[in-house]
Amino acid sequence: MDRQGVKFPMIVQGEGQLDLDRALVAFLTERIKERAKVAEEGEEQLLAGVARVLAEFEEKFEHPHRYDEQNDYFAGQLQALGWSLRCAAAAFSEHPDFREDFRP
Repeated sequence: MDRQGVKFPMIVQGEGQLDLDRALVAFLTERIKERAKVAEEGEEQLLAGVARVLAEFEEKFEHPHRYDEQNDYFAGQLQALGWSLRCAAAAFSEHPDFREDFRP
């Protein structure tokens, strides 16, 4: 198989996923800020946990090895973090800025 023919679609798909990831990070960052103002102790702890996962995801999602087949472990970590964040975002599905493609 000609690998050059495969590379372009992967890059395009990758850019679309990066755009979605950036939007998810922005959405959750704003929801955390909003909820932190009125959160009680239990929710504060939950928000802090989501914020830690969000920070780790944000640190990694634009990493150059994101789509490198040699780094399956890294890709798996990134997918698990993203899935966790999409689950958290689903809790805000009634918010007007929620996008259906945020769902897990």
